[in-house]
Amino acid sequence: MGQGRKCYMATLGNNGFLLCFSLFLAGYLVHGATPYDYSATIECLNQPLGPQYEGGLIANPSFDKGVEAWKVDGHVKIEARESGGNKFIVAYNRTTPFSISQSFNLKEGVFYTFSAWVQLSEGSDIVVAMIYNSVENTVHVAGSVIAKSGCWSMIKGGLTVDQNAPSVLHFQCNNTKSELRVDSVSLKEFSKHEWQENRLNNIEKVRKRTLRVNVANKNGKKIQGAKIKIQQKKLQFVIGCATPSSILMSKSYQEWFVSRFTTTVFDNEMKWYYTERLQGHENYTTPDAMLKFFIDHGIDVRGHNILWGAATQRWVRDLPPRQLLSESVRRMGSVMSRYAGKLVAWDVVNENLHHPLFEEKLGKNASAIFYKIASSLDTKATMFLNEFNTLEHPADMVSIPSKYVEKLREIKVFPGNEELVIGIGLQGHFDPHPNIPYIRAVFDVLGETKMPIWLTELNVEPCPKQAYFLEEIMREAFAHPGVKGMMIWIGWSPNGCHEMCLVDSKLQNSPSGDVVDKLLAEWKTTNLNGVTDKAGAFEVKVFHGDYYVTVYNPKTGANVTREVQVYDNKSETVDVSITL
Repeated sequence: MGQGRKCYMATLGNNGFLLCFSLFLAGYLVHGATPYDYSATIECLNQPLGPQYEGGLIANPSFDKGVEAWKVDGHVKIEARESGGNKFIVAYNRTTPFSISQSFNLKEGVFYTFSAWVQLSEGSDIVVAMIYNSVENTVHVAGSVIAKSGCWSMIKGGLTVDQNAPSVLHFQCNNTKSELRVDSVSLKEFSKHEWQENRLNNIEKVRKRTLRVNVANKNGKKIQGAKIKIQQKKLQFVIGCATPSSILMSKSYQEWFVSRFTTTVFDNEMKWYYTERLQGHENYTTPDAMLKFFIDHGIDVRGHNILWGAATQRWVRDLPPRQLLSESVRRMGSVMSRYAGKLVAWDVVNENLHHPLFEEKLGKNASAIFYKIASSLDTKATMFLNEFNTLEHPADMVSIPSKYVEKLREIKVFPGNEELVIGIGLQGHFDPHPNIPYIRAVFDVLGETKMPIWLTELNVEPCPKQAYFLEEIMREAFAHPGVKGMMIWIGWSPNGCHEMCLVDSKLQNSPSGDVVDKLLAEWKTTNLNGVTDKAGAFEVKVFHGDYYVTVYNPKTGANVTREVQVYDNKSETVDVSITL
């Protein structure tokens, strides 16, 4: 066996078979899969890049054959043009949002990844790639982007269909005064087998690293036959769960929770309307008690949230601009100074793409100012931009990936925010039809910002396949290098579960809870034992995280336990030298 598949060197614990089997899959089966192209571009370029997968199912994807295979879509004229050696298609004299189209057959059970490059002749507007399914009589948004004049923007997305059907790809833009230019179109199909193999292969690459333990005596002589035990203390990738204050009332739920999760977020208890329902009457009793409980149990806490335009108290919404600014800053100082240094993250202005109350009343730089204030009040926590539907619903044009990137840049260009790390918070409230290829494409696009991505409020609406879809989404997130954590929403609701809970009223696992337990076990390196070779070394590939490494010399009885961090890093191997 080659590097990273050295199961024969170790005696593994409860998940030993699972670990060896996954290594086998990663080492062998993936060679038969078409590699997925994770590349994306968030910059507007002078010339478009070539089509991914050479266009896949798309005929004439680079327009080298003029307009062949492409049709007029609506009241529009089309023609092929060339600029700087690059050929593309142009839709002009448009009287409707439609432009060009191409037909093909799509298949049920197949994952399709989509990409294209678009440009407008004047102004800027959203260009949407839609695919009409004639059997379902439905339109799927495959992807979208804010297109501009003078440069090319990349659309990246994807879709699945529920039935085999003839389908039509359309490009649409509401800016009918502008020519719409399209180039480098791609629609590539992946079987479920290929999709899963690519996912598994990426987990091996982005979530694991080789740990090598080198053992010698005090004279520097290598010790062969030393026994090694490696026990994971904590996974570096964050898997957490939200909880209401009812956790303080249930010892059984406390035990269930702390045995699984390393991070939590409060349901409502830290929000402004909870801590100050009446102006000037603050009450932090409940969040104080919750925070103390989690700190005492070594569990990190996300701050959710500081400001939220959609859920402010009536007295806040009615304030004139000057007083709204004053009260908002006071709120920030109150909650953040109280918990500064105790939280790992803050959702600073929650959902401000959908609910821009503060921009509407205070001006376009309102959020940027709040992020600057927040970063000065708590220098340790990551400040998040938390939003919904960027990941869940491609048809919601308010929060498409390019709109999210635009907002991120708006905050970061504000003086003093240039070096600020802003976490990308994607809530992840999915309906019963999550678009898995689109999810991966959004991760690709937002990953280009180099900011950490978290699923902050992950759940799936009730449906027969709820647990299955939860697992698929969690696996997509864990396999993507841009994603650093995910928070399940929610563990337990004593008043009844309306969407998704991990346990029922009797604190027994739901099917979704079983999925989470399965993945927590699968993504953990536990009870791994081995023996040093002639060079006094033992090495194995493990998940990124915190470990206890115990070395025992059976000849002398000497033993040492060391805490070791195996984190994501450019180097392949973590070397740990232990002297016995």
